Amino acid sequence: MIAIRILIFLLFVAKSFAQKTSIKFETHGKTEVLTSKNPFQKFIGEWTLKNDKWTQNWGDKTEIITIPNHHTISTQINTSNSILSIIDGPEPNGHIFWSYNPVTKKVSHLSSFGAVRAGIGEGSVSKNGDVTLKITFEGEPQNTYRIYEYKWMSKDMYFMKSVQYNSENEPTGLFYQGTFVRKPKEVNGVLKNRIKEIMAILDNNEISVEEQLQVYSENIVHMAPGQETIRGRARLGDYLKKQRQFGISKMQHKIVDFEEYDDIVIMQGEVVGSYQPKNKTPVVEFRTKNLFLFEYENTVLKIKKVIYNSSPPNHK
Repeated sequence: MIAIRILIFLLFVAKSFAQKTSIKFETHGKTEVLTSKNPFQKFIGEWTLKNDKWTQNWGDKTEIITIPNHHTISTQINTSNSILSIIDGPEPNGHIFWSYNPVTKKVSHLSSFGAVRAGIGEGSVSKNGDVTLKITFEGEPQNTYRIYEYKWMSKDMYFMKSVQYNSENEPTGLFYQGTFVRKPKEVNGVLKNRIKEIMAILDNNEISVEEQLQVYSENIVHMAPGQETIRGRARLGDYLKKQRQFGISKMQHKIVDFEEYDDIVIMQGEVVGSYQPKNKTPVVEFRTKNLFLFEYENTVLKIKKVIYNSSPPNHK
């Protein structure tokens, strides 16, 4: 358990380091350093409407409508102070761009939907990632504006509401709102299927050790219960060949959960299986937890580190 915690800690340190940048600049003869993390980090990912439900009032009455297949992709561009969201699915499609000024602490907004609906505005972002914006639109009554509020309900869900105000800074009663949920990782079937393929290779006793080794990084770190840490693919090959000399393993790796961070994938899993020694001693049944760290090597997913824990997994 200590080794697992250390690995998780190092991964999160690496992730945090990758998300932060130090910027040096000179003002009035003084050098200042800004260490920034993208304030819109929570929004990065793929989103859809919760239960396809959208509430709106455009001047007649408040109505709840169904909007299936809404799809938003939000991504950092080339700085840690901006985010671009592309919205597709039912018309009108569009995009939203936010830029954060780390000096003034203000958010600038530009958006475009359909052929004519373009918005421009300014606002703020809280430490929790909530965003509040005041936006004006061409085509809406003169000197009116909308207040947008993006409130986080969980790390995978946020609520957005837009309320229109007249030139006297009073709400007109016009609004629209919706709750957005992050698309689950299962949507990324390509990645999940690739992990399944790798696990199937680990479980296959009909192929050679050399074939199994191809799913590991050259610098693999392999930690099994009761065994010394193995470093390097060559040493792992020797270990696997000795296993086959003394017995036969029958096992099945299962995916419990996985997360992708840029070119790193972390997978929590479990293994159920048995080991039959060739000296005819009793079969050893086992059920263990494991933690895999994958990295892309020339676009190919490889196992970089793996820890097997002898304690059985917990099931609710």
